[in-house]
Amino acid sequence: MKVLVTGASGNGGQAVCRELMNAGYTVRMADVVPTHSDDLQSLEFVRCDTRTPSDVRRAVAGVDAVIHLAAWHCAHNPPVSDETIFSVNVDGTFHVLEACRQEGIKSIVYASSMAYGWWSVYGVSKVIGEDLCKAYHEMTGASIVMLRYHEFIPRPYLEFGARLLRNGVDRRDVAAATLASVKAVLGRNVGLFRTIVHTDHGMPQDVVENFRNLGIGWCEEKLPGARRLIEKYEISLPEKVEQHDLEEAEHVLGWKPTVGFLDFLCDLKARDEKGLDVTNLWVPSELPLI
Repeated sequence: MKVLVTGASGNGGQAVCRELMNAGYTVRMADVVPTHSDDLQSLEFVRCDTRTPSDVRRAVAGVDAVIHLAAWHCAHNPPVSDETIFSVNVDGTFHVLEACRQEGIKSIVYASSMAYGWWSVYGVSKVIGEDLCKAYHEMTGASIVMLRYHEFIPRPYLEFGARLLRNGVDRRDVAAATLASVKAVLGRNVGLFRTIVHTDHGMPQDVVENFRNLGIGWCEEKLPGARRLIEKYEISLPEKVEQHDLEEAEHVLGWKPTVGFLDFLCDLKARDEKGLDVTNLWVPSELPLI
């Protein structure tokens, strides 16, 4: 099976391409610029600006499924204008779905966002994107999974670990959820399905609701030495852990997240014991797990 990934050179796109490649799929990467990652150089690359219909038609031609990741987000650095966000995220999504209709492609995974809503142009662009997916499903009977990803923007190591308790998700969980979704749409196991892609820490509900008071003790019970690490590195803890019910994703897609805050602490503990400096370590939204 050949799978097209739009936005393939981005942080999430590269992780998804690796996951697909390792699973045995033939991958076509589409983006405005090629990736510089050595391990992805063997994959087919098509230059594609999703705002240009001819680019999109060329990219989707001959594939069995499309993963549409290409988008601008409001946290992009350097910033882009709202006009650019809207044109790429809305017009680009329409062009991808229309090209799929013309090519008869009925297996699609769409990258939505937990920013879905009406408080920003980016959020609205995801509302419209999901509505376009719903319309395309109704018009063509396509099998579509819409994934509302939580944040996986690269950031400093310690900040990334703390963010896992809030709105952060490890890039490997993003890639695994996307792969599971591709399998589902290619197998026609879903009609139109939407799920959140977030972290599950395996915490009891009382710890989730009162993490500021109960969280350190829970972490210490699971990983002796956790309290010392949290205090030493001044890891910011939330009052309450952001947690979502992901049982439906496991039931429908066979996917559940595997990387949580304890994994971060285990990695931090290993580095601390080696005397490694983590203050300037940058994480591309996945724990190095040394």
